[in-house]
Formats: sequence, C-alpha cells, structure tokens
Amino acid sequence: MTKPKDTEKIYTLRDDGSLSWLLFHTVRILRRHSAPGYSQQRILGMLEEMGPMSQKEVQEILNIQPGSLSELCAKLEDKKLIERKRDENDRRNVILNITEEGRRKRKEILKQKDELMFETLEPQEREQLRGILLRLAEHAAKKDDIDLIEHTEQLKGGRQ
Repeated sequence: MTKPKDTEKIYTLRDDGSLSWLLFHTVRILRRHSAPGYSQQRILGMLEEMGPMSQKEVQEILNIQPGSLSELCAKLEDKKLIERKRDENDRRNVILNITEEGRRKRKEILKQKDELMFETLEPQEREQLRGILLRLAEHAAKKDDIDLIEHTEQLKGGRQ
C-alpha cells in the first residue's frame, strides 16, 4: 500500500468536522515550502513587535534551549538581521535588537508566505478569510486575556 500524499490526506480527512485540524495541517504543509528557519523568523518577529530584549527573555518566551538560542542568534547576527550587545547595566546579559535589514527580511518572508499560502484564493476570498481569522484571533485573545496581561506585566517588570 502506498502512502497518500499530504494533499490527499487533507481531502480525505476534511470531512471529519475538525476545522482546527484542517487549519493546523494546512499551515504545517505550507511551512515546509516557505523560507527556512522558522525559529529564526519567530525571533525576528518578537524583536520587531516587542523591541530590544535580553537573550534570556527571548529564550523564556519562545521556550528555546539556551544553546539553541545562541546558535540561532549567531546565524541571525551573521546575516546582519539582529544585533547583540552586552547590557550596560548588567554585563552578564546580552540584549538582542532587530536591524533594519532584519525588518526588511521579515517583511519579505511574510509576503512570500502570504503569496504561497493564499495564491489559490481570489481577492474577495482572501478578505473573507482575513475577517474570519481576525475574529478567531480576537476570540482566542479574550480567552487568554488574563494570562496574557499577567505575563506581559511580568516581562515588563523584569525589563525595567
């Protein structure tokens, strides 16, 4: 018996009623065809959205092992996508910051991902999907609101 292709699995399992599985599975397949370095992209995204952070904060938030994070940061720094500097107040800490090249590269990667993922949809369908996903994201944020607020405050407290 031959193993079905991933796309065949999607069509045969679509009828099980699980939209969450279908969404997750679709993203997982498309991620394999997008730009390499998913963890690197996560780091760039966090630094762009939250600003300069210590390497330890990034490690805790993204749940990455210290050695793995150091390796990822070295790769990003070699590509001139981030800068690493010693914290002037505590020389043991390393502060990470995204560069302009990092911002440009992240924007380029996101555009490529959107094109890859949504090329099959008409513009009207893309807008409908955007509205649905925004509603789902807002709903998820409300469910997590208390935890997110507490977590954000803890992070801010540690960074001041």
